[in-house]
Amino acid sequence: MAMTHALALPAGWIISSRLMPAWPIDTDHLLELEAAGRTDEGRIRWRYRLSRSGRTIFAASDVCSSVGTDLTTGELVGAARTVLCFLTVGEGDTDAEYFADYTPAQLVWRDEYAEELSVYAMDGWCGYCGSDDHVSPGCPSR
Repeated sequence: MAMTHALALPAGWIISSRLMPAWPIDTDHLLELEAAGRTDEGRIRWRYRLSRSGRTIFAASDVCSSVGTDLTTGELVGAARTVLCFLTVGEGDTDAEYFADYTPAQLVWRDEYAEELSVYAMDGWCGYCGSDDHVSPGCPSR
């Protein structure tokens, strides 16, 4: 049940080859994200895939919205930033148990790219241009 297809895409987003709304974060990283239904509590369950140069780094559907949230373009952007924030947690940001289920490839990716990409998920700041009047997804200076 991909409800996300009825939404207007945020500026700079594309439809991926998997037919999902996708945020090209930088030249190498793509975050695909779609609403995958609702939980029993009425939360939107988000299915996502973060890839680098076409290779999947993370794929899951373990992120949900707040209870009763409406599906909007703004909520899609907020979910993308939440997912990216979650995926770019670095060593030292939390305890080692957080990374216990990471694969060796995910650990290598974390060590090499997570800190750099985390800037695109920051609250109140655009990772592309540094502006404080809009969020990162799709910036190219809006």
